[in-house]
Amino acid sequence: MNGTGAWRLLRMAAPRRALLTGTLLAISAELSGAALLGVSGWFLTTCAVVTLQANTTWSWMYPSGAVRTLALARTGLRYLERLVSHRTLLSASVALRTRLARGAARLTPRELRGQRDGTLLARLTSDVDTVAGLPANVYAPLAAAVTTACLIEILLLWAMPLLGAAELVVWAAGLVCARRAHHRARAHLGTAAEARSELRTVLLGSRAAFDELRCLNAVPQARRSATAAMAAVESAEWAAVRAERLGRLALRLLAAVGQASVLVIALCAAPAQPIASVVGEVLLMAAGWELLERLPRLLHLLTQAGEAAGRLAPLSAEEPPAGRQRPTSHVLETEGLPLPGSPATLSTTLSGPGLVLVTGPNGSGKSTLLGQLAGRIPAPVGTVLLSGTPVHELPARVVAETVTLVEADDWLADDTVAANLRQAAPSADTAALRAVQAVVGLSLLPLDTPVGPGGRLLSQGQRRRLAIARGVLRRPPVLLLDEPTAGLDRPTAEALLAALFRTLPETSVVIAMQEQDLGLPARPPTAVVRLGRGGDRAGGGSEGPVAAALSRSEIVCGGERQAPGARPS
Repeated sequence: MNGTGAWRLLRMAAPRRALLTGTLLAISAELSGAALLGVSGWFLTTCAVVTLQANTTWSWMYPSGAVRTLALARTGLRYLERLVSHRTLLSASVALRTRLARGAARLTPRELRGQRDGTLLARLTSDVDTVAGLPANVYAPLAAAVTTACLIEILLLWAMPLLGAAELVVWAAGLVCARRAHHRARAHLGTAAEARSELRTVLLGSRAAFDELRCLNAVPQARRSATAAMAAVESAEWAAVRAERLGRLALRLLAAVGQASVLVIALCAAPAQPIASVVGEVLLMAAGWELLERLPRLLHLLTQAGEAAGRLAPLSAEEPPAGRQRPTSHVLETEGLPLPGSPATLSTTLSGPGLVLVTGPNGSGKSTLLGQLAGRIPAPVGTVLLSGTPVHELPARVVAETVTLVEADDWLADDTVAANLRQAAPSADTAALRAVQAVVGLSLLPLDTPVGPGGRLLSQGQRRRLAIARGVLRRPPVLLLDEPTAGLDRPTAEALLAALFRTLPETSVVIAMQEQDLGLPARPPTAVVRLGRGGDRAGGGSEGPVAAALSRSEIVCGGERQAPGARPS
């Protein structure tokens, strides 16, 4: 259990005075509630004894006033504690999300790519809520329970040392029981998480290969695998619930033992203590154990907050030195970058207007090369530089100011066309959005058209062009396009590339495409990078800038073939 990281993170966002105020109010409210229960029991018992003895000299006004005062104090203090705690929760959530969003912008492209499955959004929502809810959900109740239990124990030791010692043993047994139940439940929850991950893998794999499974008549086997994985998840979750229930049951049994021991020891010591005082002590014990029954849940919440703080730690790091934040110019360089699947290397400079074509058969590494240039896929140290700084060391927002990568199957939000475009330019007006639609040939697609989850309501060509439009809207100095013309007919593809070059005349464009599509760009390429292995060169001696497939990866620049590793002019 690691609550230290959560407390450290919370102190960055919540004022210390607010945390202390909420905790003190919670302690005061619980003490008032415990005192109310004890005084009420003593008062009722004393009234009964006085009535039986017909003692008319005893005044009931002061105890009655004390009961009313304690009841009003408990209600008012709990209300004030909720106001302070919820205000702290809201302010801490806002401050944490702001800090962590800035931290996410400092992630490198490779680190940010690892958050694309929604984990980053989960960090900024559920994990932040877990940490920000610590004051109201954990710290205040835990401090109130511990303080109340300590004061009750001190009172019992003062009233009768034997009574206090016996109750101290029961308290210790309750703490050990709660901790063991918590550890057992956490172990089962860990098993459930692993089983849930396995179930997700089975379901996604079966869904992706459903047609193949059906052709091979393997659907029943896949169904049995999914059923077994689901049964493992349910079994582990039920074991965790059972461990929590057993822990609560053990605490209730110990509470009964503690109250019974107080009653028996106090009665055996009579008349050292009046019967009314004994009843009050028993009810005080009941109030204390009622608070400690929450201990397993508080331990669970505290562990969750520690785990959430551990996941948030990379986003909450301090701002790095300003000198490493922003490149001095928009120049992307490669120095001896190994080409995928080849001993050849690439050394070139991407700056200003230019067109580099990357081609090769499927699986030759075109997407990998573009991912390395954008810093999203690991590359050898010192081979990809942005203004002299290794691209993998720069924050994603700094890289994004220079390089924009549009992947072959880029992600689209389940929103409208306009909302997806504004992800690239949040302040873009309707005219700018329609202008970029015209560039990619989507003028007939209304801006309020929903695209569906992952863009499924659009055709493949529309999805691809919408992603390209998002990249064009950024007007980056370097634009990387992964097979932008796949799925488009030739006239549409030619019109798309021609409009792209007209709109971004000063941009250095790198396009990965198939060999048969190399003639589509209207602008002559400044370099052609061929990946993979092919047969002998086709054609005669004069090939132009777009050469046929070669036996190894090479760079062809300006109509002349250059040796691998050469810098294009």
